[in-house]
Amino acid sequence: MARVDRDRHYFSWRFMTVVAVLMVLLFCAALYWVRTDIQRLQAQENTLTLSVNVMEMTYADLQLQLQRVGSEGYVENEAREKYDFIRQGEIIFAFDNPELLRGYTEEEYQIIMDEMRD
Repeated sequence: MARVDRDRHYFSWRFMTVVAVLMVLLFCAALYWVRTDIQRLQAQENTLTLSVNVMEMTYADLQLQLQRVGSEGYVENEAREKYDFIRQGEIIFAFDNPELLRGYTEEEYQIIMDEMRD
């Protein structure tokens, strides 16, 4: 009888050791997968944070553009640049060869402009 108890006792310790080793291995595997997921999620968070920052900057820029679009100066400037709008009484000077004016001083240039107005 004593031998049977010893074998049972030995068997239960061996079984418990195997179960403990398996549990440690499962814990290590789970820890590895959790750490891998954490690293992947941190990288994804960094990417999303950068995207949010870019979108916030774009939003702020669009808000500024929206404020300018409604102003009278913006509308007039766009009409002048895109559609060659001029006000009544204004004269547009178009120079065929603007390089010729580069050699003049500011005073000479002003004299030429004054002569063209008269």
